[in-house]
Amino acid sequence: MKNLPLNPAALQKIVVGGLVLACCCTMLNAAVELQPANHKAGYIARLLLNEVPFPGEHGWVSERDSKGAMLQILWTLHGRIHHVPPGYQQIQIAAVRSNDIIDIITVGGAKGQCDGFYRDKAGNFRAVARVHQRLDYLLKIANKGPPGKFARLIDHAQGLATAYVAVGMEGADRFAALNSINGIPVTGRTYSWMANRDYYNPGGRFVRIPDAYDGALGGNRFFTLRRVQ
Repeated sequence: MKNLPLNPAALQKIVVGGLVLACCCTMLNAAVELQPANHKAGYIARLLLNEVPFPGEHGWVSERDSKGAMLQILWTLHGRIHHVPPGYQQIQIAAVRSNDIIDIITVGGAKGQCDGFYRDKAGNFRAVARVHQRLDYLLKIANKGPPGKFARLIDHAQGLATAYVAVGMEGADRFAALNSINGIPVTGRTYSWMANRDYYNPGGRFVRIPDAYDGALGGNRFFTLRRVQ
């Protein structure tokens, strides 16, 4: 076939199209990664991923369900700092007085409120081996083949954590307007979460949010607080 000359405009279209294609291919093949575990956003992302189920795991419902649980867990931690209800003190709902979300996560040590997450003697934030082992497994699956549910869930957790560290809480708290559960006056918002089992309950003045109010997300049950009259 005879090679025909290309005018500059046509050549520019080919070059731009090629660049777009190259960028798309790069995005499709980009490795799914988390920020380092010793960075605040990387640490928060690891907690969010540790607390929700992935496909094939117990409690898995859907990608949307697990993503919703991540956001609500972040709202719960945020609420323990910035939305302490009238009649309560922060130490009553967070077991610590602090404006640092890492303190809220690590209070109580490796067997504390966020099981497996703690600070070492030097004050560095750490996670137990099983947390890192599971995340390594999830990342390995996420980086096999085209991006799928595993990749999207990991990217979502890191995105939430990065945004939180940069600009604070974003997205709606689905339980903010909740004011009564089965006739019990409540504060709204969530202040605790546990594995969704009937026999798990934080006790005290925590109130279980039932299925009628969509209180179960990502294999977890969320709890609000009884309103102080």
